[in-house]
Amino acid sequence: MNDRQKEQLARNEDLFRSVNEEIERAAEDQGTDSHEYEFFCECSDRGCLEKVVVTLAEYSRARANPKRFIVVKGHVVQEIEHVVDAAEDHVLIEKDGRAGAIAIELDKRPG
Repeated sequence: MNDRQKEQLARNEDLFRSVNEEIERAAEDQGTDSHEYEFFCECSDRGCLEKVVVTLAEYSRARANPKRFIVVKGHVVQEIEHVVDAAEDHVLIEKDGRAGAIAIELDKRPG
């Protein structure tokens, strides 16, 4: 996989992260209790519409690091990321190398 392909995969994942941040904002209006919400898988496959179910606290912990994303198990692209934590139906991944740098560049959350 060349650098251009890796960069495109990282940009695809940012698209899903942006959608999930809108879901997070809407959910926060309902309160920050332990209710679970459906978020889109933040994998690099633009056609993926699978969901992960997590609390707002879990999603916020994942987003505290701009290189981390929540994806459905089996959606990890080992050429650009590695697993840092696993749950029953999803994993927390962290971007490596150029993909990690792109994830930081595209992060819209205040530093």
